[in-house]
Amino acid sequence: MIPRFKGGKRRAFAAPSSAAGLAVLTAGALWSMPAEPDPVIRVEEEWELVLNDPHVDRVSPQFTTVMSPFPNMDSYYAQILWNHRETPEFTPGGIQLHSYREETLLRMRSVEWRTLSTQAETIRWTQSLETDGVSLTVSIQDGHSTTWGSFGRDMHISSSANLADLGQYRPDFSAANACVSFGSNRVESLVLKRVRYYGRDGLIAEDNAPRRVM
Repeated sequence: MIPRFKGGKRRAFAAPSSAAGLAVLTAGALWSMPAEPDPVIRVEEEWELVLNDPHVDRVSPQFTTVMSPFPNMDSYYAQILWNHRETPEFTPGGIQLHSYREETLLRMRSVEWRTLSTQAETIRWTQSLETDGVSLTVSIQDGHSTTWGSFGRDMHISSSANLADLGQYRPDFSAANACVSFGSNRVESLVLKRVRYYGRDGLIAEDNAPRRVM
């Protein structure tokens, strides 16, 4: 905190001299303003979904996750469709990434995989948002599933957003807007396990509080 004087008047000081003056000057030279906090430019969410008995013919379950740099969907946000694709038409299986500005679809990417089919399997993945000041990128990485195997390489889309940082991101918003849209009886649990925040110099903070969707 920068020191200030009360009353708005400047106070006159005698010029320091000898050893006492050196001590005052040295102390002043060591004082510095506190460093600005490192802005958040990347957020990673670790997710886990546990199936009980998926139904291949009914393409069940189908679930959705959402990430936004804001605690709302009034501006930019990403939507990820799991075990189905909706654009340009409904297709069973796989994953589809969407980036939106309000209700306008900006970018899309589809991954064509077979429909989830393994009883009692656990699907784990990390999804992230990152800004470089110009583009906002949503990615999926470090995915593991019995049906799909390892996944997440080159699974990302970028849109122009001109966001300086992700300081308004809220994990509770991600958890509140994730859902099993079809076949919830075939899902044991869907949980946001942890969240990591990164700045330009690396990891800033980690939130290990699990947020259970179902």
